[in-house]
Amino acid sequence: MTVNSQYMQKMNRLSVLNYVRRNPNVSRPTIAKNIGLSLPSLTNITQYLIKKNLLVENGTESVDRVGRKSTLLRFYHEAYRLICVYIKVNCINIAYTDLAGNIINLVSINLEKSDNKTIFETAVRNIASFLKQYNTDDILAISIAVSGIVLDDSKLVLSTSLKAKSIDIVSTLKKYTDIPVFLENVTLLRAVWCFSCNNNSLKQDNMIFIDLQDGIGACQFYKGEVNKFMLGEIGHTTVEKDGDRCFCGNKGCLEIMCSPERVMRIYKEISGVEYDVSLEYISDKYKSGEKFANIAVNECAEYLGIGLANIINICKPSVMVINVGNFAPLRPVIERAKDVMNKRAYSALLQDLIIQEVNVKIEQIIEGAAFHTCNKLFDISYPGGIIE
Repeated sequence: MTVNSQYMQKMNRLSVLNYVRRNPNVSRPTIAKNIGLSLPSLTNITQYLIKKNLLVENGTESVDRVGRKSTLLRFYHEAYRLICVYIKVNCINIAYTDLAGNIINLVSINLEKSDNKTIFETAVRNIASFLKQYNTDDILAISIAVSGIVLDDSKLVLSTSLKAKSIDIVSTLKKYTDIPVFLENVTLLRAVWCFSCNNNSLKQDNMIFIDLQDGIGACQFYKGEVNKFMLGEIGHTTVEKDGDRCFCGNKGCLEIMCSPERVMRIYKEISGVEYDVSLEYISDKYKSGEKFANIAVNECAEYLGIGLANIINICKPSVMVINVGNFAPLRPVIERAKDVMNKRAYSALLQDLIIQEVNVKIEQIIEGAAFHTCNKLFDISYPGGIIE
């Protein structure tokens, strides 16, 4: 068999596997038709994938016709395992899951005022300890999610929430295990859950996910796939040339100019209160018409609205999903920001725009991490793996 034919065989196997992953309980004739393979070729491929414990037969199709009904196939996500990790400034979540992100075991390690070095050392130590509990032959990969700029699936370049720069946790973990390790921006994983795992009815060619949790990030899905060339760090775009200093070193970054912390600081400064105030407190004051809350909310919402308008003018999305994140207790900022967005974005780009809000939880991040990790493991460009 030539190298080219081996490559084509592997590509066909992966195409079938990924089609079934995205279309559970599907018949062989349907797969063959949509993939563009002959039924005999498709049958050989599915037999191979069944032997690899990646597909499993799951009943027969329910159709009203004479003749033999086709057997249905689904992705056998229960056969293998993943380790999915989410590192936050105050907590490290480590989950042992199947390939669909169903949690078998979840451990949360709470952190108190730790610096970024301690946070990542604690993460590595606990992941290594976690691995000792299980049969690592069944674990296909480790997926680590962080808030910040991630390059090459391995290096954390910048994280404002973690106060970290140039962290290479992947290389450190490889000293403890041979299991593949992927580092991902958590915004991307939230977006994957929303657009790929959530049975979202708003399937469009061009969708934007805006993440307001631990900074401000964005992710674009174009024709059902992540746009890998959009870094999505809109939180570090400049919206005020002489604004507050951001952790990245620049002044006037979007996420520093409209952060929940800035809303609370502005409110305390102009109201003169000497006690700490919460976002819920400011929200209640805003709703009651208090001028100090109105000023604080509108000041930060103006910048957020500018950021949203810039995304629309650049990307022309048909769907915008906003993860309310840290602003969940302060709804007026989001509502006011959408008003500013509608005034500043080009009107023709707003006519058919659908806006939806979500609040993505840890379990959903893990589900998104599992789906995205499988995308990588079952991609033709991924070296090795269980598909030959």
